[in-house]
Amino acid sequence: MKTGEAVKSPLAGLRAAAIIKLNAAFLAFFFLLYMALLLQPKYSHILDRGAASLVRCTFRDACPTSTQHLTRKPGGRLVTAASKVAGTSTERIVNAGRAPTMFDELRGRLRMGLVNIGRDELLPLGVEGDVVAVDFDRVSDAFRWSDLYPEWIDEEEEDRVPSCPEIPMPDFARHDGQVDVVVAALPCNRTAKGWNRDVFRLQVHLVVAQMAARKGRRDGRGRVRVVLRSECDPMMDLFRCDEAVGRDGDWWMYNVDVPRLEEKLRLPVGSCNLALPLWGPTGIHVVFNASDLAAVDSGRKPRREAYATVLHSSDRYLCGAIVLAQSIRRSGSTRDMVLLHDHTVTRSALRALAAAGWIPRRIRRIRNPRAERGSYNEYNYSKFRLWQLTEYARVVFVDADILVLRNLDVLFRFPQISAVGNDGSLFNSGIMVIEPSRCTFDALVRGRRTIRSYNGGDQGFLNEVFVWWHRLPRRVNYLKNFWANSTGERALKERLFAAEPAEVWSIHYLGLKPWRCYRDYDCNWNIGDQRVYASDEAHRRWWQVYDAMGEVMRGPCALSERRKIELAWDRHVAEEIGYADQHWKINITDSRKWE
Repeated sequence: MKTGEAVKSPLAGLRAAAIIKLNAAFLAFFFLLYMALLLQPKYSHILDRGAASLVRCTFRDACPTSTQHLTRKPGGRLVTAASKVAGTSTERIVNAGRAPTMFDELRGRLRMGLVNIGRDELLPLGVEGDVVAVDFDRVSDAFRWSDLYPEWIDEEEEDRVPSCPEIPMPDFARHDGQVDVVVAALPCNRTAKGWNRDVFRLQVHLVVAQMAARKGRRDGRGRVRVVLRSECDPMMDLFRCDEAVGRDGDWWMYNVDVPRLEEKLRLPVGSCNLALPLWGPTGIHVVFNASDLAAVDSGRKPRREAYATVLHSSDRYLCGAIVLAQSIRRSGSTRDMVLLHDHTVTRSALRALAAAGWIPRRIRRIRNPRAERGSYNEYNYSKFRLWQLTEYARVVFVDADILVLRNLDVLFRFPQISAVGNDGSLFNSGIMVIEPSRCTFDALVRGRRTIRSYNGGDQGFLNEVFVWWHRLPRRVNYLKNFWANSTGERALKERLFAAEPAEVWSIHYLGLKPWRCYRDYDCNWNIGDQRVYASDEAHRRWWQVYDAMGEVMRGPCALSERRKIELAWDRHVAEEIGYADQHWKINITDSRKWE
């Protein structure tokens, strides 16, 4: 045993010596690495960041404002100096070389306004300068999107004047001077249902926008620099892709057009109030004079504007588009009228459309990937082509089943998206103001497969993209329906449809369209589930415009033999049922019956 132990002892000693040498080598390596980091300014910021810098400041309790300026000197030393501005702090970061190139214009000593973000989170920007923390009270969790976007408001002011709840904003008067750039972190929780309609998310967007408009230093073109950090796309309603300088990961940079931004910020914060007043300042009996609105482009060169509609996949709306154009001209508008159409529109139909006043422009259809094959909705995303009309600053889209009764040119004073309310917090896209943009068009096309439309159509899709829209009075896009099915509702609406001069800006023909009926009466009366759309006065108004048209324009309004058979059958069924209104008894004199 002793002999064996004598043999084993030298081996154990050799192993122990090897372990000691290996540990010493590792210690030497890490010591050299530590010294290299300490002495190298490019990386020394890693050592200077305390544990607190790894914990993001909460919204309500923003990072404590320092009373010192922090300036990093070569070699990694920090030199402190007393601050002269309460609530500001400065940190000079020497690692600018690793910042994305889009931030190159942020070089130099800047004054930065921080919204919902801590100063330590600015390291990726490679910037230095004074930091102004923009404090504000977070909106209550009890605040719902429906508070800003109610389904109904008292537009007529019969019982009360509509008003909007207040979203807390900073006290901008506390911040002296201007900032060179506004930097913010935007809330984003894609996993939550309705994440894009989060009130806190909107609040942060609005604080950034207000800070840029009120305190941002503008360049010669009236633009202010804004930098946003967000996993989700910033709201296009406020920060347009046209104004984007670039994107790197979760960082977005914009040169924001402040006059355009101010225009939107002057409007109500939601659809809880009208963007376009319905009544004049002296009371509800005086219709609002649109000429009182200040021109939003005062001092700028005149811009081009146009009305537009879209025809695709069938000829069912050809006649409606022709009458629509004539009604726009009868209202006194001289704006361009652009018709986007696909290959299904024939040459003879194009001649009639051009005679009516449209400027035809052929497009390739855009398929809705969620629509059934062969359905009309299959290509309803062709409406996205409106955003390609970039020769126009603004476009007022009007559906082909609408009749314009009053001049709608005032709508060109309003930004994207301005529209009439629909169900819930949604807008009706039958009449809407848009601002053409190539990158917006690209974004819409990219979103076809990921954005789900509530109704499978373009209206539902656009409502998911443009959640912060502006309410126009429902009289601008007055729906032809009687869903309440009451005597009072019918009496009121029939009076509005018949009023001279017109008291509604337009009539939106739901149900069977006037040109699909005989001129003698509204054929919606003959079908049980369509009777809620029947109106004698609205029908008469449409045919007044038709009767004033020339023969060339009337061509596409002819009825097919199949349609005549359908009308005869519906009339027969109505007679069998014995509807008390007895429209089925009215004699047909429409010459199209025999053509």
